[in-house]
Amino acid sequence: MVHKIHKIALVTDDIEETVRFYTQTLGLTVMERFPNGDGEDYVFLDAGGIILELMPQESTETALGFHHISFEVDNVDESVQSLRDKNVPIVKEPFDVGSGIRIGLFEGPNGMNLQLYRRDP
Repeated sequence: MVHKIHKIALVTDDIEETVRFYTQTLGLTVMERFPNGDGEDYVFLDAGGIILELMPQESTETALGFHHISFEVDNVDESVQSLRDKNVPIVKEPFDVGSGIRIGLFEGPNGMNLQLYRRDP
C-alpha cells in the first residue's frame, strides 16, 4: 500500500523566515511553492529525497511545529478504504487540493496525524 514517506510537514508562523533558515543555514532547496489565499505560500523543500513541507500557521489554525507525516500511495481512495477495513480512524476523507494532488488523513498511534498522498503527473 505505502511506497515511501513522501514528506514531513511543519507549521510555522513565518514562512519566509523559515524558508531562509532551511535554505541558507541547512542548504535545503526550494522545490515548489503553492500560493495560499492567506498571503503565505505552502513550500516544499528538498531534504535529500524526502520533502519538508512548510505550512503557514494562519491557514492551518494549528499549533506550531510538527503537523503530519505523508505517505505516497498509488490510490488514495483505495488506501483509505483499506485502512477503514482495518479499523483505522479516518480523520478526513480523500479530497483534491489542486495541482493534481489528492490526500486523505488518518490517525496513527497516540493520535498521530498521518496523511496518504498521490499526485498525478
